[in-house]
Amino acid sequence: MRSISVLGIIIVSAFVFGSIASAAVPAGPGAGEEQTLGTIGGTVFLDADTNGVQDAGEWGMSGIVVHLQNATGERIATAETFSHACEGLYLFSGVLPGNYTVEVILPEGHAFTVPGRGAPGATASTVDVVNGTTPVINLTEEAIEATDLVVRDAGLVAAGA
Repeated sequence: MRSISVLGIIIVSAFVFGSIASAAVPAGPGAGEEQTLGTIGGTVFLDADTNGVQDAGEWGMSGIVVHLQNATGERIATAETFSHACEGLYLFSGVLPGNYTVEVILPEGHAFTVPGRGAPGATASTVDVVNGTTPVINLTEEAIEATDLVVRDAGLVAAGA
């Protein structure tokens, strides 16, 4: 994805309950030039068997708040997971190359599941069980050109499970 910043601002879009919300983020060096933009997204799911992987019959969760944070930990965009068929998806598009983390806000009555180790392409939890953030995502132009979508998922369990 490519975009041209206007007045040094890049618009980061996020899906919020099936509609798109946007946040203005200061553009980096070279503002006004063509920029390579990527997408970070994933699934927040209820991990009934607590194995860290979304298995058949484990549904995505709607209404979970997810923040995109820059390298200094500043929240630069916010989305809520949405579902039209139990997916629990979130998506941040128009993201400049750089280092980011995704922070998932834990809803009341839930905890984070263990990180999952599923087969390639499986939906597996990648968030820290204590703070709900992903490992650092190094979003490079090369990574954007190769995949255009970086996926980070989060599994939740009922508290006490």
